[in-house]
Amino acid sequence: MKILYINLDILFMFVSGILLMDYFSIAWSYFRVIEFLHIFGSITVTILFVLPFLYKHIKESMIIMKYKSMSGLMLGFVLFLLLLSGTYLFIIGNRGGDVYGTLFYYIHLYISFVLILALVVHQKKFFFSRRFATFASVILLFSPSYSYSKSTKLTNIVFTDGAKYHHSIDWTNSATCKECHPKIFKQWADSNHRHLADSNPYYMVLENLAGMDKGEKFREWCMGCHNPSAVSMHQERTTHFMKDNVMPEPLFVKGSKNLINEYKAHPNRLEQGVSCITCHRIMDAKPVGNSSYTLNLTKRKKYLYEASTTDMKVWISHKLINAKPKMHKAEYMKPLYKKSEYCASCHNEFLPHSGREVVGTYEQWKKSPFNNPKNPKEHKDCIDCHMTHLEKGKFSPLQGSSTLGGKYKKDIKVHYFAGGNYFLAGLKNKENESQSIQLLKTSAKLDSKIDKGVLLVGVKNVGAGHKLPTGAADFRELWLDITVTDSNGKIVFSTGKLDKKGDIEKNSIIYNKIFGDKNGKPVGLFFWRYEKLLKDTRIPAGKRVVERFILPENLEYPLHVDIKLNFRIYPQWVTNIVKAAYPQLTDPPVITIKELEKQFD
Repeated sequence: MKILYINLDILFMFVSGILLMDYFSIAWSYFRVIEFLHIFGSITVTILFVLPFLYKHIKESMIIMKYKSMSGLMLGFVLFLLLLSGTYLFIIGNRGGDVYGTLFYYIHLYISFVLILALVVHQKKFFFSRRFATFASVILLFSPSYSYSKSTKLTNIVFTDGAKYHHSIDWTNSATCKECHPKIFKQWADSNHRHLADSNPYYMVLENLAGMDKGEKFREWCMGCHNPSAVSMHQERTTHFMKDNVMPEPLFVKGSKNLINEYKAHPNRLEQGVSCITCHRIMDAKPVGNSSYTLNLTKRKKYLYEASTTDMKVWISHKLINAKPKMHKAEYMKPLYKKSEYCASCHNEFLPHSGREVVGTYEQWKKSPFNNPKNPKEHKDCIDCHMTHLEKGKFSPLQGSSTLGGKYKKDIKVHYFAGGNYFLAGLKNKENESQSIQLLKTSAKLDSKIDKGVLLVGVKNVGAGHKLPTGAADFRELWLDITVTDSNGKIVFSTGKLDKKGDIEKNSIIYNKIFGDKNGKPVGLFFWRYEKLLKDTRIPAGKRVVERFILPENLEYPLHVDIKLNFRIYPQWVTNIVKAAYPQLTDPPVITIKELEKQFD
């Protein structure tokens, strides 16, 4: 909305200035008012709104994001000339006999038209909302590059209860599940599924960047999976969690204590991220696009006082559920939840304007050896890896009860949601971090040999039911770190080391994908600009790749070879950008997924 207001401010200055031209012959009684409004209104608007916005916009776009925009530079230059000429005319004036006064008058007049043109070129994606349509149509229309609000579907969520608008009370707070499911709540409380929105600094930076780049409406594309409750309430953006108008530190809060405390103080305040009710009220899911799932929030069978928030009524409702929980279980557990299609509704990502696949984790699994329903021993769905407990690097299903006093189970599906992002969960809980790291270490195997002076390194994807790594854009780094020393302990070959800036050194073997725009230029953080796939060296499930490294001649054997398959959830350049907004954020540690040491005689 800020950009919209800035556009309106500039239009106000432009229109009021144009009306002062002799061509319109405005009656004096109106002219003098328009002149006053143009001069002092322009000064006020420029000082209070335009200049602060430009400072912040330039800092975020050109300094932090290092985004070069010729149209932006042109716009800034034109605006500078306009301010300079306007200041001259106001302070010194144009009395008719002064050549400088006449020069600055014409500069100020004609450069204003150039300003509007530059503004249109620079901000094609921003446009006036309907409430200003009548006013804007007689002056100028800012047309978007994609009219997302009308022509493109940004989210595929279907609400089967028929509700067009939900209230925060429909999204039962996850803290209410804690009393009966304490172990599950504890696992989920520090998981990445819990922290997908306001407490995830990487997501917040990217959603804000998407809003700046594609228009505020485009945020809905991100929010459909990361913040579905906000989408259902027609919120336009993800906002930071607030407590008594003070922003708490979300990165290091353990056990979702802020959520629990917030529920006690404001039980009906909206919970952001992926809550218990989000997943456990999905009625259907399909791998056809972002957030392609069906929710039913309001038409669920509730026990007496189940929706209450007072202590006594909550206590009564829990006792009623415990007395006969059959209906409660039926409302919140579906056979669908064991199927991979359930996860595909968000882990298959497509661009809304082009349909290009950004993330195809589900499609990769379908083609993998893990998708083998005819052989139950070999078949594995998503939850068999990502929701199964690990102990000492091996799958060790938890046994016991997922509910206090509940039925005994041989395999309790844990809610750590172990996966590639070990980092953010690890800031809060080392057990959550450990589960993800253990899962990562089951994914690959290494082998090596030396043949005629060439070091051959094999990397096989043995544990991931999708490409290694998977995920959005090139925000995952999997690479080979190799050190070869001769008989004297001297390093004779090295690759894959981090430089002083924390970046992987050039010419290293990195398994990732890189998106490019229509001109073949890497899109970086702007992965929604993806038009061409520039690189994809990720390893499919069950596949082995071999890398060749030519060693120097005349080496003194035996050679000691140390090979590491390293992983980092975010490249250093991405973290640096996020840390500009969240300076308290630490750098993601490098994880060694597999290491092989071998001596060649």
